[in-house]
Amino acid sequence: MKKINFLGLIAIFFILISCQVQVPMSAEYFSKPSRIGLFVNVTEPQKYREGSQGLLDMAVTSGDKYQPLLDLAKTNLDPKQDLINIYSELLRAKGKEVVIITDSFDPKTAEKYKGDKIEGKKYSNYDFRYLKAKYNIDEVNFVNVSWGVMISYYSMIETGRAGYTYIDNRIVNLSDNTLYFANDNVKTAIIKGKWNTPPNYENAISKISEALNSAKETEKELYK
Repeated sequence: MKKINFLGLIAIFFILISCQVQVPMSAEYFSKPSRIGLFVNVTEPQKYREGSQGLLDMAVTSGDKYQPLLDLAKTNLDPKQDLINIYSELLRAKGKEVVIITDSFDPKTAEKYKGDKIEGKKYSNYDFRYLKAKYNIDEVNFVNVSWGVMISYYSMIETGRAGYTYIDNRIVNLSDNTLYFANDNVKTAIIKGKWNTPPNYENAISKISEALNSAKETEKELYK
């Protein structure tokens, strides 16, 4: 049976979410006072895959056995408020007036940007311009966070596990949907030894937490 390379699929997923655009932080951006919306979207913790599997392998390794671990991670580690606090502090330290965005975000239904594009400028894949009038803001700092466990496979065989965090961070000019800043941040923490140790799953939870904390520390360095 033909194998599917999940590293390739994950890369395609990231491209769809963020177009793999990297825009370094501009010192000029922080030299001007403005009102910026902080829009942090954190998905529920999930199981992610890497390695080589066929369609039958995928069906057999659906990952339901990880759900109790992920449910516990959601209860114990939900990082959304901590990230809101981190970005708020960083932006205010740079002289920005921060407005917390409370809208929900679903990548399946969010409107894609279809406006004109000027050569040489980078644009957000999603159209956030509606937020300008709604919240009376000049920019939006949109942060999309995926986290949970990354399982490595060879066919139906699990070859490794890791705590996993991916943060897609964008600062968008709401006048034209161009990017002031864009960065992708991926962290993993290998789970060594037993992971399936209910009810507290200490080993696995500690590595999920480690990946989250490592990603947070990287984010803190981005706005300097």
